This record gives sequence, C-alpha cells and structure tokens, in this order.
Amino acid sequence: SRTMNPFLDLLLFLATLLYSYLEAFVKLFVPVKRKSVSGELVLITGAGHGVGRATAFEFAKRQSRLVLWDINKHGVEDTAAECERLGATVQAFVVDCSKREEIYSAAEKVKKEIGDVSILVNNAGVITTADLLSTQDHQIERMFEVNILAHMW
Repeated sequence: SRTMNPFLDLLLFLATLLYSYLEAFVKLFVPVKRKSVSGELVLITGAGHGVGRATAFEFAKRQSRLVLWDINKHGVEDTAAECERLGATVQAFVVDCSKREEIYSAAEKVKKEIGDVSILVNNAGVITTADLLSTQDHQIERMFEVNILAHMW
C-alpha cells in the first residue's frame, strides 16, 4: 500500500543518514549539558568499597546528598568520611542487602529521617570465584539474595 517509489525511498534514507552523521559530528565538539545532581538524595548500596565507593565519591563531588549502605561498618564509614571531606552531606547505614527486613527497615528510616530518595544506585553485589560445581549451596543462595532479590526489595 506504499506509494513511494524505490528512488524516493533511497533519497529519504540517504537524507536521514546524512543528518545522523552531521548530528553525531556536531556532538563531538559541542558537549551535551549534563543533568545536575546537586542536592539530589542519592542512595548507594554496597558503598563500602570498590565501585560503590567510587560512585559515592563522584556524587559527593557533584554536591549530592548521600545515603550510603554497606554490610561492612568500617568500609561504609570510611567512604562517608571521605565524601564529607569532599563537601557532601552523608548518612551511612550498615545494611545487609541479603536480608529483606533490613532493607525494609533501613528504607523506612531513610524516608522518615532524611527524605525521599531521588536516585538509587543498586550496586551491592556478591560473587563467588569458584566454578559452579565447587560453589556451596549457601553461596549460591547469597548471590541470588543480594544480586537479584535485593533489587526487588
């Protein structure tokens, strides 16, 4: 039921292709304005080390208000101290993301005492380095609790 002929289709395709290339070329030199996260309430799970800690530092540099969760008290407190040094306001919580009730109660406390989270970085994760047949049942269950179920809770 199309009325266009193949020549017009090709012309339209080439025009679209040319436009897309020009747009991409312009974007190489004209940076897109990034969204400001200053003042946003950012909750980061697994903030005690690694990627979670690095993510917290980046949000701290951008003046976000931070809520940091980690199972490791020492780790999350170290991250919080560094984020405060970078100028952010920070609250740190010890939360085991494999335990639904801990997630629920910590989330309720954050909502009541600090406010509504506007950005959630679900970073907490557990990996087991053994091959599948050597991995114990409780390790597999913990991986699912933290890596899958915690995102739902």
